[in-house]
Amino acid sequence: MVVIITGFVCANLAKKGIGDVAQSDVYVLRKSLFTPAERSFFGVLESLDLEGLTITSKVRLADIFGVKKGLEPSARQRAQNKINAKHVDFLLVQKSDGKPVLGIELDDSSHEEENRAARDVFVDTVFASASLPILHMPVKQSYDPKEVRQFIDTAINK
Repeated sequence: MVVIITGFVCANLAKKGIGDVAQSDVYVLRKSLFTPAERSFFGVLESLDLEGLTITSKVRLADIFGVKKGLEPSARQRAQNKINAKHVDFLLVQKSDGKPVLGIELDDSSHEEENRAARDVFVDTVFASASLPILHMPVKQSYDPKEVRQFIDTAINK
C-alpha cells in the first residue's frame, strides 16, 4: 500500500490529535538540498564514469558508522550523539551491496574557522577509525573532471 500525505491531511490529523504531528507553521521546504558549490561539484561527480558506484549526499555519520560494542552505556551514548548530527557532503557507495567506499567533503573558507576545523578533525578521525577514506576538496569556481576523478581514484586505492 502506498500512502501520500499532504499538508491538508497533516492539518486534519493535528486537529484530531492523532499521532505526534509536527506543528505545521514551524517547517519550511528548503530551496535546494545543495549549496551552490555542492550542486556544482555534484554535477562533476555525475559526469564521471564511476563504474559500480553511486553518489549519495548529505549522509549522516550515524548512517555510515556505528559505535563499537562493549562501551559503558554513557560513553556509548556520547559517542552516538557525536555522530548523529554530523554529515558528509557526498558518499560514494557500491551499487552491488551499499558498502560505503569514499566520503567527500567540500571545504570552503568556513573550514578555516576554529570550530569548523575541530569538526573536520573529528570527522576525519571517525573515517580513519573505520578505515574509510575521506577526500577533502577545496571549493572552486569550476572543477576539472579528470582531476577530480584522479583524486577519487587515489583516495579509494590508498
